[in-house]
Amino acid sequence: MKREYVTFVRRLSSLDEGVQTLFIKDLTPGPRKYDTKLVRAQLAREPESLSQGDLLWIRSETGYLHPKAWGIRVLEELPPHVPGQPWQDVFASLKNLK
Repeated sequence: MKREYVTFVRRLSSLDEGVQTLFIKDLTPGPRKYDTKLVRAQLAREPESLSQGDLLWIRSETGYLHPKAWGIRVLEELPPHVPGQPWQDVFASLKNLK
């Protein structure tokens, strides 16, 4: 059974196919539901195009749910912190991860 995740984006146009660094929330029922992880993952607009991939639901900052799930395959779970200043934009900080 495929796992399901959700991520929040400012603009859908800012999300591209390929390897991305993003925050995801696990939607699997149970005690870990809604756990947030910072991951590096392979994304695809068509979930079927990723072998052994899972489903990624996309929401806007205001909570609008994009009607079609994307495919995601988590390549690496990153540390639970992002280097930067407390007042710095988290998305700008993510660009500094290597």
